[in-house]
Amino acid sequence: MGRSILTTGRIADRPYRLKVIDRNVYTVEELCYSVGQCASFLDEDFMDHELLMWLENACGMTELAGQLRSLLHGRCAVEDFASVLLLYVGYQSMEEIEEIRKSISNGKGLEPFQRRLSEARFSASRGHIAQAMELMDTILAELPELEREMRGRIWAEKGLLYAQGFRYSEAADCYKKAWQLSGQRQNCIKYLAALRFSVPEADYQAYLAEHPELSDAATELEVKAMKAGKEWKAGTGGRQSKRLAGYLRNGQDKSFDNYAQQRIRELRDRFRADNAPSF
Repeated sequence: MGRSILTTGRIADRPYRLKVIDRNVYTVEELCYSVGQCASFLDEDFMDHELLMWLENACGMTELAGQLRSLLHGRCAVEDFASVLLLYVGYQSMEEIEEIRKSISNGKGLEPFQRRLSEARFSASRGHIAQAMELMDTILAELPELEREMRGRIWAEKGLLYAQGFRYSEAADCYKKAWQLSGQRQNCIKYLAALRFSVPEADYQAYLAEHPELSDAATELEVKAMKAGKEWKAGTGGRQSKRLAGYLRNGQDKSFDNYAQQRIRELRDRFRADNAPSF
């Protein structure tokens, strides 16, 4: 069980919209938690009068709002503004606040494209895949053609998102572009893995025959696949699959259905737990 948190101030009747991560917060603890999550791409837009009005009127945090207002008048740095907020509320430890402060300070030096890529990654981590893809496509459209390293990273990120959604053909296209831009062996292996999932085996082997330069990467992929297969068979997934196959082989349809439904419920509950709201 997680630790209990006493709310500082009131639970607001109306939320404050933390625009940088597109999230509504109702308490200052939720605000501090969210600041910690998105510290690396907080900028001056975070220091706005709307936040101060919300703290003062919706949460009853008049003293905190006054301290932050005086900082705004003095044109302080974003990390100083955030530090005053975090220290006053006390949701995070001193060590955590110092790490958040460093993340804000380091993030300010990122190029605009890097900052937006961080935003895209955060959107993807929260399950907003379409939004993340749109951000990445916008960055790719605006990046200079000569910026090969970052373009390669973005294509690899897109490939991962497609692969996680079982869209292997699109993933293969993205990983191929990432490999061509970066020359990194891992992107080549990921390209071949996605390609193998998206085309018939005969077509995959024919492609390898036409491209002997890929033989080493293809061999490494096979070794990784065989190792992963053995580990899966020896683990829980393999045992469950063997049990289901036994039910089918012996004509135990009811046992098969019951066990399959049990596993579906367990997987559904695990998914819900892993994707539960953070607050």
